[in-house]
Amino acid sequence: MNLDREANSAKRKRGERRRASLACETCRKQKEKCEGGPPCWRCQRLGRSCQFQGQPTPRTISPCSSVPVASVPKDENRRIESLEYIARHFLGDVPLDEDNVCRIADRLRGSTNTTLPEIALDINESFDVQFVSNNVAHYAGEFSHWTFSQKLRRRMSCEIDQFDSRVCISPRKTLSVSDDSQQVKVREYWRPTQLQSSPDIIQETMTHLPPRPIADFLITMFFKYVEINSFYMERKWIEEKVALCYSSTTTYTAIDFPWVCSVFATLAIGTQVAHMEDEKPKHDLDVAEELNLCSEDSVGLTFYHAACKLIPDVLLVASQESVQVFLLLATYSLPVSTGGLAYTYYGLAMKMAIQNGMHRKYQGGNCDPRTIEVRNRLFWTAYTVEKYISVLHGRPMSIARSEINADMPKYCSTFESPRFANLIAFHKLISYLGEISETLAQFKRCPKRLLSDYLERLLQLRAGIKQWWDSLPATEECRDLCSQGPNFRQNAHLRLCYLLIYVYMGRAFIFVDDRKESGEASFGADHDSGRACRSILVDDCVSSALDILNTLQSLSDHVGLCRASYNEFGACRAAILVILAESLNSGKSQRLQDGLHRGMGLIRQMVGGSSSKSEISYLESIEAAISQLLAVPEEDSVFHPRSDQSSISAYSKFKDWTQSLKKDKSTSGNVELSSFSPLSHLIPGTESFANPELNDMTGFFDPDWSHGDFGFDTYNLPSLSK
Repeated sequence: MNLDREANSAKRKRGERRRASLACETCRKQKEKCEGGPPCWRCQRLGRSCQFQGQPTPRTISPCSSVPVASVPKDENRRIESLEYIARHFLGDVPLDEDNVCRIADRLRGSTNTTLPEIALDINESFDVQFVSNNVAHYAGEFSHWTFSQKLRRRMSCEIDQFDSRVCISPRKTLSVSDDSQQVKVREYWRPTQLQSSPDIIQETMTHLPPRPIADFLITMFFKYVEINSFYMERKWIEEKVALCYSSTTTYTAIDFPWVCSVFATLAIGTQVAHMEDEKPKHDLDVAEELNLCSEDSVGLTFYHAACKLIPDVLLVASQESVQVFLLLATYSLPVSTGGLAYTYYGLAMKMAIQNGMHRKYQGGNCDPRTIEVRNRLFWTAYTVEKYISVLHGRPMSIARSEINADMPKYCSTFESPRFANLIAFHKLISYLGEISETLAQFKRCPKRLLSDYLERLLQLRAGIKQWWDSLPATEECRDLCSQGPNFRQNAHLRLCYLLIYVYMGRAFIFVDDRKESGEASFGADHDSGRACRSILVDDCVSSALDILNTLQSLSDHVGLCRASYNEFGACRAAILVILAESLNSGKSQRLQDGLHRGMGLIRQMVGGSSSKSEISYLESIEAAISQLLAVPEEDSVFHPRSDQSSISAYSKFKDWTQSLKKDKSTSGNVELSSFSPLSHLIPGTESFANPELNDMTGFFDPDWSHGDFGFDTYNLPSLSK
């Protein structure tokens, strides 16, 4: 009987193990079946410690260590168990006793030393930039169809070479797929030429050219007031193209569409800034007179429409000059629709640049260094200005910074404009603006306990920007704000961008409520530290806004404000918004009130286009509401014109030509008044910029107004002059 009982007991242990009523702690943690014990069969088989609740810890030896388990700290014991679980996950249900673990480890060490060297996977493909001409290049990125086809072609050439080395065949029968093969013509860089228009369209466009002296004057205006801190073209290049336009022997082909479009876009931009040469004081009577005679902006629209007719063919050519075209069209449309039409043109410029591989470093030897430098300058201008517009208007960019490895512009004495130091400084400023934008975006997902760390990051950026700015040249370039200096306007624009960074960094915290809630008591010092950081940023924001107005006032007093300048108008608008916000936040302040009245007077000098006109109306409505809320009497801003100076003869000739053109159109009954003429929204006899629709305050708080995208119909604009 005893023998039968022992046999049945052994059989039950091996094959008929029953679930125990009380599982050991190890099996419970591993969520495994436990057959009871102690020790249980599973722990005994795996050579691990087995302990039941309430039992003292046995002083056994760990299978992977000579240290008794009882002497191992609790955290270390948990780590060993976790390592055992990982081993069983990858190796299966194998014994983890000391002998077996050492045997597995020795096998792994031996396999590492005796196995054959690993074979690298040759799947790397490099990008390809091939120049069709100095103006047109073809770019193919990594792992593209084109790159793989070239890889296939090279592999096929190798196979043919090996075949020729093994089999002696007649030279006539030699296979070849080389680039110079005369048997098969491969058109590598294809353009959809069947979609191109006839070059006769260019001849029709030339009928819109102004007289040659007028064109030369507008080109001069472009380089004097527009190409100041960014590169668009070389002056020598555009003068050569203008000469071709006025030559009767010039024959146009399909590849000429981009540069012809660039000429008309440059002339259109020149009309926007031509008013800067009019130094005669304006009186009330001159306002109505200029309205009746029509502004030069109407002529600018003629040039712009002529350029727009060539856009489809500019896209088809997709050359380096195509990048230039869309940069110019974006510059022209900045005063009209910054976050809409201009942003779209910048996107097209970036697409053309990518198609030509301008965002990648050229490593070939088929292109001269000057062409490479022009490509680099054009690309970095497009990238920088698009980032500028994208950040300030909340738009995504066309390309990530990680996709770019093009060389930065290099100093070259033969490039007349812009100043190289200013060009690099402007790019660096916008780069800092992008960093701040990325940091502010992280606040949306930032845990409350990390707010102080993110604020410290902003303060570090703030300190780094100031240190970098102080290191720039202070004489003639960058930081020199002497009104008699040759680069006063260029340097003033750089300073506006620099101050705008502090405005952008701090205005997000103006309306942050610093009152402690019941759940914030535990944060203590962190909360106070965060409040101090926010206070620093907000103070910088307000003081920078007032400094922006000081800089603009200096421009107005010495060289005048340009109504087509996005930098000047945008900085003034941002400063006024900050002052209005701080007035609402902190109450009545004489310093803020003085800055507000001065800012509104400055921005009214820069009315240009439907967008800016509506922005000013929006600011006026907010100003009136806040003034009424704070019970502050509203004072009219008085504009004091500059002292009388002699007029510029070139501008006078240009003005006379526009007036004669206006009279010619009047006789035919077709009078066009530009939408971004500074006086196009006035009715003769009106003495202020007041809009009767301002009585309805609720209409001005539409979120879409913040981006300055306002619809208008140029075909209905003539009715405004009636």
